[in-house]
Amino acid sequence: MNKIRLVRVETGRFKNETLYQFFCENKLIYVKYDPVALEIEVFMENYNNALEQFNKALERIRKSPETERIAELDKVFDDSFKGMLAFHKANLRHFDPAIRTAAKNLDVVFKKYGNIGANPYRQQLAMSENILIDLRERPSEVTTTKLKPWMDNHAAKAVALKALLDQRTEETAQQTDVRVSDSRKAIEVIHLQILDRIDAVINLRGKDFVAGFFAEYNAHATEYKIALAQHLGKVRKKNDKEKPAEKKQEE
Repeated sequence: MNKIRLVRVETGRFKNETLYQFFCENKLIYVKYDPVALEIEVFMENYNNALEQFNKALERIRKSPETERIAELDKVFDDSFKGMLAFHKANLRHFDPAIRTAAKNLDVVFKKYGNIGANPYRQQLAMSENILIDLRERPSEVTTTKLKPWMDNHAAKAVALKALLDQRTEETAQQTDVRVSDSRKAIEVIHLQILDRIDAVINLRGKDFVAGFFAEYNAHATEYKIALAQHLGKVRKKNDKEKPAEKKQEE
């Protein structure tokens, strides 16, 4: 006989703020249906403490003086890519056949990466580096289409964005005793312990041992699971050959 289990979500793939929101909503559901009735009261103090520590770690990032500057510089970075892409697309309709042909040869590179600005900061930078490498491997077409100034401008904006991200990462690490990665792991471990305990009780007493909990929790977890799958599907579709990206720790 198959065991009944609550819906599991790959929380390790969540961005920090999404993960925090997910665990906060979990807590609300546990409280609504009473941790004592759910037989998870033994975990709740550790769960609450871990959630608080995770929030404190995130606060260091939220309050970093660099956060607003990063957002502003990211827009400049995005605009530099959009400008390069717009220039390339104009070349696809150029009156000079030689330029049109060269642009068509470069088009495969641009289509390979799609809209890099729709991704987290570190992922954008990885994609930016890759697209510039691919373009530089086609020097003849780049010269013919006069794309190099746009590439150089975009590369400079990428360097500036990376420097600011690195600066904030260093400052955040120095300012807090609780690292985001450590606090993520802590709350995720307790989260799984709670689900395992509830699953065990469900398989002893039935899924409705606390009326309404099973259905509500699964609906909640499924919503996040679907949203995550849709996001990952879009990323894979646009960037099927992309390198594995660093997880964003700066939302």
